[in-house]
Amino acid sequence: MKARWALRIAVVALLAGFTTAELPAGQAPAAPPHLSDHGTFEIFAAGKSIGTETFEIRVRKDQIEAQGNVQLQVEQNGKTVEVRTTSNLLLDPQLDPLSYTWSQKGTQSSQLSIDFRAQPAHVRYKTVRGQDDQRDFHLEKDVVVLDDNVFHQYQLAVARYDAAKAGQQAFRAFIPQEALPGTITLNSLGADQVRVEEKTLTLRHFLLSTELAQINLWVDDQGHLQKVSTPDSQFQVMRKK
Repeated sequence: MKARWALRIAVVALLAGFTTAELPAGQAPAAPPHLSDHGTFEIFAAGKSIGTETFEIRVRKDQIEAQGNVQLQVEQNGKTVEVRTTSNLLLDPQLDPLSYTWSQKGTQSSQLSIDFRAQPAHVRYKTVRGQDDQRDFHLEKDVVVLDDNVFHQYQLAVARYDAAKAGQQAFRAFIPQEALPGTITLNSLGADQVRVEEKTLTLRHFLLSTELAQINLWVDDQGHLQKVSTPDSQFQVMRKK
């Protein structure tokens, strides 16, 4: 990026290496009946707890609202500083995004907003240097929003997976903080026995991939995200019971 929209606080570049392949237009499935959810995730880096995310996903008749609040303790210039972010994603019943807002507060503040209903999509940034920046992106209406350090959005990505088709499935995606469109793939790896909060659970295992990164996702029978992990387990997110 030539400009800094946000203080770079991603513990790892989870979505590095987006592909840019063209995909045929497709209709997203209707929102699963059990998509409504709320809870707290604990965030770990190299085995150390560095923060939490509280979130809520509300399914209404005409739209889905996904809100999150992340609190991270990060090292900056030899000191531990606290960074707080909030996000609000609105989707239609087919899981297509309508609007998105995100803000960061800490040693530096920034914010962004996106109107996906416009063509092209309008993205407005307030950078950490206090500058206003405007960009337009030609995004398909079924794009999957996966922002830096907004972990409940992985649950919305898994909800798009068509279990009837099975196999590896590709989706358009967009990282708002990086101003980066591309594609991801999701693959179902079956059931796993997984430790979450000192309990062993039987969960559905998915692998989310880009050209340069892989992210393991585990969800329960209702599609509720329980754990996120990179292959080397240096970065993990686990639901708190």
